Amino acid sequence: MIGAALAALPIAPSRLGFGCASLGSRVAPAAGLDALAAAFDAGVNWFDVAPAYGAGHAEALLGRFLRGRRDRAIVVTKVGMAPPRRLGAMRLAYALGRPLAARAASLRRGFRGLAATRNRHLPLTADLIERSIGESLKRLGLDTVDVYALHDPDPADVARQDVRAALARVLDRGQARAVAVAGGFDACRAAVAAGAPYSALQTAVADLEYGGAELAGAGLLLVSHSVFGVGGGALERLAARLAAAPQRHRRLVAAGYSADRRRAAAELLLDCALADNPDGVVLASMFDAAHRAADLARVRRPASAMALGLLDEALA
Repeated sequence: MIGAALAALPIAPSRLGFGCASLGSRVAPAAGLDALAAAFDAGVNWFDVAPAYGAGHAEALLGRFLRGRRDRAIVVTKVGMAPPRRLGAMRLAYALGRPLAARAASLRRGFRGLAATRNRHLPLTADLIERSIGESLKRLGLDTVDVYALHDPDPADVARQDVRAALARVLDRGQARAVAVAGGFDACRAAVAAGAPYSALQTAVADLEYGGAELAGAGLLLVSHSVFGVGGGALERLAARLAAAPQRHRRLVAAGYSADRRRAAAELLLDCALADNPDGVVLASMFDAAHRAADLARVRRPASAMALGLLDEALA
């Protein structure tokens, strides 16, 4: 099936994918468009979006970016989640808070922690699947997306015949080239068991560590979630562990990782994501120029055979 998924795509996917969850919300439109262009010029061609992302703005902004670039990009969107109900108030809060949040990590975490900024799950129905793809295509300004994914679905919904039939109709109409499940390990396992029409899986690095052999053995194209969000804040937890145990950080520095603890944690998580998913796409948020440059540099390096062992040691 990995061959089927890749054959459906117009171009070979880049090793690193751009996660657009913050495009138009935490990240202002102009800055977001500049970051997309910089990543694209550096060789990134996989762009992951959803109707809920960017407080509902991300698809339209990605569509603006794609003008003149569509034939050189792979576009992924999803169905199953919507922006928060109080969307107007949330957009205003982001617009007013961006200048401060850009300078303070604690404020950025505060925004993400607010109930008002959390996206909503929608009941997954055949009607929603077929209506949502039409709405997404309109916002993106496209005739087709490359991958259309169920967004954090209940595992029981993945195998439902009406859901699979609706996705098959999306494929038959040419609205998407491939369909996928973007969710936790159990939802991905349900897609493997169901078979067609699913040809790709998107899940967290933590889920690959938990059951990666099973998912990789299924032969579907694997996409890993954003490195910096894995496991509900793995970056922050790992950085805190390194601060509490300086000898572990010194071990990382000796292995070639950054002398800055938080940067070393980010580098190690990315190396582990690449090692856990050697044949697929690893998603990262690349809006910050320094992070983007560091991530792209690590992707170009040979994979660290020590990374997974160093992560286990750092978290011990």
